Amino acid sequence: MSRFQHLLLLGTLPLLVPMVVLLACLRWGCAGLASDYPEDIQAAMPPFTRKEKVRGAILAGLFLLSLLAVVFFASWMWIHDDPSRGFLSAYGMALASMAVACLLDILIVDWLIICLWRPNWVVIPDTEDCTGWGDYRFHVKAQFTPAALIALFAIPAVLAGIATWIN
Repeated sequence: MSRFQHLLLLGTLPLLVPMVVLLACLRWGCAGLASDYPEDIQAAMPPFTRKEKVRGAILAGLFLLSLLAVVFFASWMWIHDDPSRGFLSAYGMALASMAVACLLDILIVDWLIICLWRPNWVVIPDTEDCTGWGDYRFHVKAQFTPAALIALFAIPAVLAGIATWIN
């Protein structure tokens, strides 16, 4: 299987799972993502109940775990098919999978669903009039913060290292 086919079949298609979990988090666990909204939305958010915070933490955790699992799986399967590929090749596959996840997040979840369509199940009560709901640039800037860039490059390195070690 070519590098592109592997990325498409094992590094992109499985990303549908974390994206669905992310949408569930937007619907039922927005408290887990509260710090990921534009400032005006955060300021207008009503306080979350303990139950909402717990549900948000669980769903946000499931999103993160499913994302890490997909990136790890793509990397591990890549070097498992040919163990001579080694860490750098595993890292390239993990990085490509993580980059695709970031693109899907920006283009589909952030821009298409949140900014453009903005279904009422996404909008947090009392924030309906906030201009942040249509702020496309906010989502791009969020992907390019130092912490996000470190995560983009470091998480695949760790996962590729683990995949190489157990292979």
